[in-house]
Amino acid sequence: MSKNKLIFCSALLSFVGITTYALWKEIARNTSNLEQSISGAILTAQGVGGRIVKTDNAHILLFDPDTLELAASKIINPFLPPVTFIIGQSDSDRKLSGMYKMLVLTDKDGDPNHPSIGEIIGPLTHKIPLGTEGYKYYLDRPFKRFPRDLVNLEGDSQKYSISGIVKVSPKLSSLVDPEDRLIIMLFDPKKGRPVAVKILNNFKLPQKFSIGNSNALGIQPFRGEFSLRILTDKNNQPFEPVIGEIIGRSKKLIALGAKNIEFVMDQNYVR
Repeated sequence: MSKNKLIFCSALLSFVGITTYALWKEIARNTSNLEQSISGAILTAQGVGGRIVKTDNAHILLFDPDTLELAASKIINPFLPPVTFIIGQSDSDRKLSGMYKMLVLTDKDGDPNHPSIGEIIGPLTHKIPLGTEGYKYYLDRPFKRFPRDLVNLEGDSQKYSISGIVKVSPKLSSLVDPEDRLIIMLFDPKKGRPVAVKILNNFKLPQKFSIGNSNALGIQPFRGEFSLRILTDKNNQPFEPVIGEIIGRSKKLIALGAKNIEFVMDQNYVR
C-alpha cells in the first residue's frame, strides 16, 4: 500500500471513529435526559383554547407528590397548543428521582400567580414516573384559582417578605406615566431567574411595597436572599423593555424579613 493510501485510510478511520463516538455520546445524553424527565404534548380541551395567543407563556410545574413542594419548573414561549414538552432534571436545582405531579397553566401578563382573562389551567395530575414519554396533558378550564392542594397557607408574614418604599430618581421622573404598571420582582442569584413577581396596576410614587411567598412563581414558598428589582411597565410585557420604562436593581442581596427598605428606580430599563 502506498504512503498516500495509508494516510487516507488512517484519516478515514479516525473520522469514522470520532463520528461514531460523538453519536454514541449524543444518544447516551438523550437517553439520560429522557430517563430523568417527563415528556409529551400539551393540548386544550374543546372550547377552552380560543383565547390563547402565541405570545402567552405556558408554565409547566412539577411537584413532590408527598410534600407538594415545587421540584422543577419550565416556561414555554411562544405557546400555541398543541405543543410538545419535556421537563425534568435540567429544569430543577435539586436531584430528581421517582414520581412527580404536574400542573400546566398559561400566563398573559407576566404574573402567573394571579388569574387574568383568557388564561387557562389544567388539573394537578396523578403521580407520573420520571422517564414517562408521550404523556398527554389537557388544559381544560379557565384559570380562576390554583388547585386547593397547592394553595400557600403560610401567607406573607414579615418573616417571609421584603417591604419598603420605592421612589424614582428625579432625572427619570418625567418618564413615569399614570397608565404604567409597577412590577416588583425577586431574583434568585443561583437560578438566574425571578422567583416572585408582584404587579401594581395603580401606584403613586413614592409607593409602599411588599413582596413575599404569596407572590412566588410556582406557588410554593421560598427561603434565602434575593436580588430585588422594581420597574415600570408600559406594554404589558414585564420582560420586554420599551423606551420610557425605568428600573432599579438592589446593589446587594436582600434576605426575607427585611423591612423599611428605601429603593430607587434610577436606570433606563435595558436588558
